[in-house]
Amino acid sequence: MAQLSLLKQLANFTSSTTGLDLGLRLIHALTLIGTGIELDSATVMRCSVAAAQIGLARRYLRFFDFLGCFLNVQDILATGNATKTRTQILDMAESSALGMYLVLEGTTMLHDMNVHLVSWYTPVLLEAYKFWFYAICIAITRTTLDLFFGTVTPIYHNGSADANEKKGEKSSASSPSEPPILSTASLLNQLVIDSLNLTIPGSLLGWIPVSDMGVAIAMLASTILVWPAVWRKAQK
Repeated sequence: MAQLSLLKQLANFTSSTTGLDLGLRLIHALTLIGTGIELDSATVMRCSVAAAQIGLARRYLRFFDFLGCFLNVQDILATGNATKTRTQILDMAESSALGMYLVLEGTTMLHDMNVHLVSWYTPVLLEAYKFWFYAICIAITRTTLDLFFGTVTPIYHNGSADANEKKGEKSSASSPSEPPILSTASLLNQLVIDSLNLTIPGSLLGWIPVSDMGVAIAMLASTILVWPAVWRKAQK
């Protein structure tokens, strides 16, 4: 098979929703870092506006991702086994929490667009962040158990944290009967990514004491770590 040119690979990457979201996430992280650097006030203001707009654009891309999360739960429940494996139970819990996060976040979209302002915006968004936090914690638990006790099949992983890049990292399994073979290195890589992503909802909830700059750097690092897997998947 002929090697694709870099331009063709980039086109494939940005043509996929996952790749486009990851590219925006990289820029998002850089603009957030820009707001924390001691630059002139005009530059900081531009970075702040850009970060807010890019964040909103990324929410458009994942607006309907909750459907995939709940479909994942349905698929696991539909399997013939009466007793679910450890991985299936954790996958259902993670997908359910992630789906609830996306649903609750979606209800605040019109407020963030300044189309319809609501009084319940902040409490609903905080509840959404809690489900996001729980989803990542479940993902970390599953990966840790896989590291110590080995992967339990079948696996049909939908994702957590930022849904799109997690799907790019682990959704190479197209069905519950086709589990991916995960090496220790890939599990450790996923554990680091999830741990970095945990700082985002954790800081927003006040549960993890980390500065805005620390969150932005964690976002940048996790984006770089997941980039190769998403890039490879986009070329298939």
